[in-house]
Amino acid sequence: MRGIVPQKVKGFRDITSSQNALRELIISKATEVYRRFGFSRFDTPVLEYAECLGKYLPDADSVAQGVYSFKNPEQEPVFDTEGREMRDKDNNVVMENHYVAMRYDLTAPLARVYAESLWQQHLRGEIQGKTNLFRRYQYGPVYRFEAKLDPGRFREFWQMDFDTVGAEDVSADAENCIILSQALENIGLKRGTYLIKINNRKIVNGLLAYSGITDKDEEMSVMRIIDKLDKIGIDAVAQELGGGRVDEVSGAQIPGLGLDAQHVDLIINYIKDFEQHDTRRNVIEKLKSKPAYENDTYKEGVIELELIDHILADLGYDEQVAILDPGMVRGLGYYTGPIYEVESLQTYKDAKGRERRVGSICGGGRYDGLVENLLHVKVPATGASIGVDRLAELLTLTGQVPEQIDGAVIVIVFDDDLMPLYQKTAMQLRAAGINTEIYYGAKRGLKHQMAYADRNNCPLAIIIGGDEAAKGVASVKNLKLGKQLADTITDKNEWKQRVQKEIPLDILADEIKKMLAEA
Repeated sequence: MRGIVPQKVKGFRDITSSQNALRELIISKATEVYRRFGFSRFDTPVLEYAECLGKYLPDADSVAQGVYSFKNPEQEPVFDTEGREMRDKDNNVVMENHYVAMRYDLTAPLARVYAESLWQQHLRGEIQGKTNLFRRYQYGPVYRFEAKLDPGRFREFWQMDFDTVGAEDVSADAENCIILSQALENIGLKRGTYLIKINNRKIVNGLLAYSGITDKDEEMSVMRIIDKLDKIGIDAVAQELGGGRVDEVSGAQIPGLGLDAQHVDLIINYIKDFEQHDTRRNVIEKLKSKPAYENDTYKEGVIELELIDHILADLGYDEQVAILDPGMVRGLGYYTGPIYEVESLQTYKDAKGRERRVGSICGGGRYDGLVENLLHVKVPATGASIGVDRLAELLTLTGQVPEQIDGAVIVIVFDDDLMPLYQKTAMQLRAAGINTEIYYGAKRGLKHQMAYADRNNCPLAIIIGGDEAAKGVASVKNLKLGKQLADTITDKNEWKQRVQKEIPLDILADEIKKMLAEA
């Protein structure tokens, strides 16, 4: 019989209690901001029908690429484009094991939610005029099968999204940038340590159309290559747009799109024109001066950027917070208008002492065609996402993790005969709103129990032995204070007097509340 070594699936990881505490902190701080702007929480399943998710991943040309996809073990009806069950020549309903996929982001499932709601309204004959406004936030794990795993990248990671469906006004896109800024600062990042980069896919689409590239698949292929700019550099982008290149590290031949030199030069010169950061006003004027401004799509994109700039400027969000970056495209294929990406400006030293950056920590944009792809009804939508695990990694690598969150108060176990007293004490503390744990480990030595308490960041330890039980008291050790005083007090007796004291059991809950409040 084949055996298996106990190990994680490649690309997945176990999350420690401290990592979870940091993740929860990020989520709670972002939630405060999301709710302040009127968003309410809404969740979707991890599994979706693969056809509902669509094929929008960067560097993936089909739904089978880049996602975890498999056939549903349950057979279900096949429907035609009008939502009717398909039947065979004998009038039997055609059944299939449909492909399902684990969600690769939280936006495509949102589009399915909204499309499903519209479909139900259609069946009831309730759709009249414009679609309803829907604003929600959601957080949870998403899954991407990346063939090549770079350090720090995983196939399961958490995102935290907020979206507005049913809003045509690009003022909502400006608000998205403000929400991202406020959420990051509420989490703990200081202004000036991050930068929101804003562009509009209509500008790039219009530029390509102006040059004669109008095929949607070719257009998307160009954008995917431009999206690699930060990773591979401008020269490699030019080669991949043209005849291809040889990878410097692996030696692999990377095929090119085969664009002619005129098209490649137009795209590369456009990118180079905006390599240096400039004021948003100057960028807009430069965009207006381009010959492509004659193209309606390009022009519409510039006008939308101008509106976003006005709103941000009026509300005090200057270039220290947000810039316009016309060379930024974002790889996901469903974006149709304004797009934004938040880059961390902070650096850290890697294991070899090299200065590194985490890079992008948030992103988003407008996706007016996503619901339409499912239901053939045009529904405007926009939103953004915080990369929870990316942000947690940034806070960890740059030494910005807030002080460790306290664990539970721990009841030390000395004597099995005293277990009923330990249980009663713990229940009284819990009834008073104090998180309390009884130590159940097999290793009962005080040293082992204290090491466990330290690993779990327990603020206080309650010690009740035979002598304490006889006197009706507990000896309470302030572990948190003990750590703080360890470097300043060298006398053991003085340290113990400051850190440990006896408290009568009948007032234990009140006294512990006071100690926790002072800690």
